[in-house]
Amino acid sequence: MSQLTITLDDNLLMAAQAFAQRKGQQLDALVADLLRAEVQPTPAPKPLAQHYSPRIQRLLGSLKLPADFDYRTELENALEERFGSRA
Repeated sequence: MSQLTITLDDNLLMAAQAFAQRKGQQLDALVADLLRAEVQPTPAPKPLAQHYSPRIQRLLGSLKLPADFDYRTELENALEERFGSRA
């Protein structure tokens, strides 16, 4: 394994050492991990649309729902309305 020497401002070095300590890592391992993540990014997952049939893909994005939409609650309410309460 090769070595690299870098020059850092004293304040940055102290902050980096404290950060590495909080993460439970040695500073050199932390720097290597950060560089590895930037230089060798993991491949992005395939878009979900590729998992659906062309008919379903055409429907994607046609319905806009609120950010707090809970389909389970809505399904439960619809089933109760149609078939009555489960009590």
